[in-house]
Amino acid sequence: MNQIERIALMPGVWLSYLPTDKFKTDYVSLNLLRPLREDEASLGALLPSVLMRGTAAHPDMQSICACLDTLYGAGFDAISRKKGEVQILGFYMDFIDDALSPDGSAVVLPSLQFLGEVLLHPLLEDGLLRADFVESEKVNLINAIESQINDKRAWATKRLVDIMFAGEPYRVSRLGEAERVQAIDAAALTAYWRHVLAHSEIELYFAGRAPLELVRRGLTEALDGLPRGGMDAYGTSVNSRVAQLRECGETMDVTQGKLVMGLRTPDTGASPDYPALAMCNAVFGGSVTSKLFVNVREAMSLCYYASSGLEKFKGVMLVSAGVDSENYETARDAILHELEACRAGEISGEELESARRYLVSALQAAEDAPGRLDDYYLGQQLLGVDCSPGELIDRINAVRGEDVAAAARRLALDTIYFIRGGKEHA
Repeated sequence: MNQIERIALMPGVWLSYLPTDKFKTDYVSLNLLRPLREDEASLGALLPSVLMRGTAAHPDMQSICACLDTLYGAGFDAISRKKGEVQILGFYMDFIDDALSPDGSAVVLPSLQFLGEVLLHPLLEDGLLRADFVESEKVNLINAIESQINDKRAWATKRLVDIMFAGEPYRVSRLGEAERVQAIDAAALTAYWRHVLAHSEIELYFAGRAPLELVRRGLTEALDGLPRGGMDAYGTSVNSRVAQLRECGETMDVTQGKLVMGLRTPDTGASPDYPALAMCNAVFGGSVTSKLFVNVREAMSLCYYASSGLEKFKGVMLVSAGVDSENYETARDAILHELEACRAGEISGEELESARRYLVSALQAAEDAPGRLDDYYLGQQLLGVDCSPGELIDRINAVRGEDVAAAARRLALDTIYFIRGGKEHA
């Protein structure tokens, strides 16, 4: 994989450019970086879908689809991400490169121009975003928020995050809250759009065959007229201190209980010890050869599923398991026993190497997908780390068993949440 190059296009606007011919299409994303805040998350979740509904030059979805068809079926969609305590909104596109255009016509510049058009020149009515677009997209967003409870595994995680991070921005959902979405009108969303344009740092990412100068010129022209003012600060605070272990939950009409554990650590993706933490997660519960999968799920048959995952921006590990309600205490203790085994360095050579192979394979797979590379490099920028997937593989290959044990000892259990099967309380 070629080296990525990072360039300042204009104040507060950066381009990360990755020249490559391994993908069938070129890929570009535009990411506006916002502080994750309760009073703005709902606006941020709603805005991209409204902007996609129509532009001054292409006033409806039919016209937009026709435009994309002229670009040989270019793909275009919204971005809504949460990384730590940063909300990311924007768009991505993929399209064939000029070198592969069947009739030699230009595709790259018109595609980049369309991206800028959606962001800067949406369809307005009396100076405001179209009210009917706003109202219909509000319905879609509220439906997405309210449907979260239908996935009980995800719901248990959401409830744990609500409790564990009370008072911290991290508890705010990237989708916002239904009540706040309902209160948004065209005037409020238009004001937010104008503020976001003027006061948000923008990260652009491009991967493909098009030469840098063409991409630079296309994006600069596409963003011509972008208002610039003081940039709103964003970032993620890491709190690894656990004041008191909390064990809580609720009763719901489920046949399978949902157990979630939240652990804090001072290690994040920006820490020198992050490769050891990633290995620790893979050994403990983050792979199909992990202790949770092999011992707790398979050998002991205590869980329908059991896994762990990292939030590398916040310094958090979440453990998730499906458990029969009568086995809750036994499963909880078995999971914690495996964590203690990691802390004590009870890690076999096969466990260590299987975890290493799993992580290396995942990073190599990321290099084969432009969207995953986009997500990876954006994360690196937020962490302030200059490390390619290949370089991270080298660091993972250097991790020893004692490093994994040390990373496990830095994990502190903060909150346990369990959805117990039974009759729901009114």
